[in-house]
Amino acid sequence: MEEEKKLALKKKLNMKLYPIYKMLAADVLFFNAIKVLFLTQVKGLSNANVVFMESVYAFFKLIFQVPMTVVVSKLGIRKSIIVGNILWMAEFILIMCSTNYLIIILSQLISAIAWSFKSVAETPMLNTSIPEANARGKIFSKIESKGYSRYCYISAITTVLAGFLYEINPYIPIILGITFITFAFIISLNFIEIRKEEQEKKKTVKQSINEVKDGLTFIAKSPRLKSLLFMLGFMWGMICLFGTYQTTLLKDIQVPAKYIGIILATLDMIQGMSATKANYFNEKHKNKSLTYIALRMTFGIVIAGGVVVMGIARIPQLAIIILTYILRMSDKGVFQIIRKRYMGNFMTPEMLTKIYAIYSLIASLFRMLAGALGSYLLTFMTIEYAMIVVGLMLSIATLLFSNYMRTRIGLKPEEYTKKDIAYV
Repeated sequence: MEEEKKLALKKKLNMKLYPIYKMLAADVLFFNAIKVLFLTQVKGLSNANVVFMESVYAFFKLIFQVPMTVVVSKLGIRKSIIVGNILWMAEFILIMCSTNYLIIILSQLISAIAWSFKSVAETPMLNTSIPEANARGKIFSKIESKGYSRYCYISAITTVLAGFLYEINPYIPIILGITFITFAFIISLNFIEIRKEEQEKKKTVKQSINEVKDGLTFIAKSPRLKSLLFMLGFMWGMICLFGTYQTTLLKDIQVPAKYIGIILATLDMIQGMSATKANYFNEKHKNKSLTYIALRMTFGIVIAGGVVVMGIARIPQLAIIILTYILRMSDKGVFQIIRKRYMGNFMTPEMLTKIYAIYSLIASLFRMLAGALGSYLLTFMTIEYAMIVVGLMLSIATLLFSNYMRTRIGLKPEEYTKKDIAYV
């Protein structure tokens, strides 16, 4: 009884800390707003180089994801989060100090390892801390959206500041970004490992590898998980490419840095508000949620590029572009929450780290392909034409994925086979 009380207190502490941690560690603050400007104007990279970085990062993550899953299984969730944050700081120190493209690529290697640790360990930290209950999925979504929405609100403030600070000195936003990562690192030190320490101490590296193999086998045999993870990975690759393209377009149509900061800040606020509505969105659209999100994003990117190609007046042009960005970020906020809820449905805590690892692997593959495609197009066409081409191609791909998922995702629990479900 005493042990159960101690365990409950540990779980409660993790659940209390997680939204605060997520608020600071969902992504780097300050830097994202000026990333394209900093790399092109300060470090001298081309637009194609910047987009290609996304592909390089994804390639490295693809390579390291499975080995890092084994390391996390052996090291533990808490320590893995701590190591991930230390490497995350190192990435931005390298970017700040870089003198050539090779060092930038090295920073992406470190970033890939850092995010492999974080992507495998962070969400299971929350999942293993939530008490067993029928509403477990909703509790998870509520806590996750609370932290992520707060991140978006802070990101909005720091994005505005980043635009102005960049014009004073382009290195100031990066230094502030590293400072916030340091705060996230300090919070991560206070997480408590929920898994039984005695069992973890006895676990060998071979046993950890076998656990990962078992997880891979389970996922490979599950039609539900295969289709879900491929759709989610495809959508994440698309989201990452569109995120880089949106800032590149604003820069190329000569929107000043400080105004880009204000626009991106507004988008972050919208993303944060939409994240809190994820459960409502999911209940309304059910198994069509992912398709709706993907199609609205692809159509939006086509429209944003199209209004520039058409050469309409500047004010209406900017208004339409920003409107498409608003819809994209609103959908991204919902996606960030429901994707984790979908992956966690019907799964044991032990299986979750494997599922998140495989998702990250697949997402990295699609991100690499999307980045390579996006970079290649920019070598012989302008950003607005590239947005149109990519948007149309990914719209077709979305419809194909949606048709594949139709009989595999969004079913009732009793409609799934045993190979689709690992009950808690």
